[in-house]
Amino acid sequence: LEIDGDFLYFLADAAVIAFQYGNPDALCTPLVEAKKAGEDLVAVYAKYVKDFYVGTFGVSVETYNQNHLKNTAVNEGSSDRLWWFQVCTEVAYFQVAPSNDSVRSSKINTKYHLDLCKNVFGEGIYPEVDMTNIYYGGTKIAGSKIVFTNGSQDPWRHASKQTSSPDMPSYIITCHNCGHGTDMRGCPQSPLSIEGNAENCSAPDAVNKVRQKMIEHIDLWLSECKGTGRSS
Repeated sequence: LEIDGDFLYFLADAAVIAFQYGNPDALCTPLVEAKKAGEDLVAVYAKYVKDFYVGTFGVSVETYNQNHLKNTAVNEGSSDRLWWFQVCTEVAYFQVAPSNDSVRSSKINTKYHLDLCKNVFGEGIYPEVDMTNIYYGGTKIAGSKIVFTNGSQDPWRHASKQTSSPDMPSYIITCHNCGHGTDMRGCPQSPLSIEGNAENCSAPDAVNKVRQKMIEHIDLWLSECKGTGRSS
């Protein structure tokens, strides 16, 4: 990676992904053991990044390469560019480093993200967050009959709706390895098991209870639709 910020972004994501996709022990166990043994934590983390994030998890370093993101060809890596286009034009979601206790470098700031948007998509690209919030309702979501589910360990749950309201129930699936998409994917969330097996979650019952709630809400809403339909 030629741009320092891209490399630093990659390093931070490597840590976050362990929690986001249900593999916290892959990161925490070797680091805790190394700390107890007085070993080099940087070397242990580097091994985790190479063996797990790039190896087992299968991330492509090119995902973080701004030159790669400029490529408009439609291929397996196109989703990287699509995600950043949404970030740079609609939602921002800039993952800037907090001022204290950050796993992200302080160089990953607002300027880094705006520079990325300009470099990848050209002049005049800026996230119109206000327009996005107006269109979708912001905190007053312009919708109804939506079930929100979040894994307790998923960092993205803080960008979701975590409090229930009429017609928009929200559930937190709480367990040690419940992350991004646990409701559908089970545990871990990556590598993907298409069946969404919950048995590998540290609390399978917590997953199954929320899944049952989802079914109940959808069944109710579908029955209401049938009840208001016109007969021919």
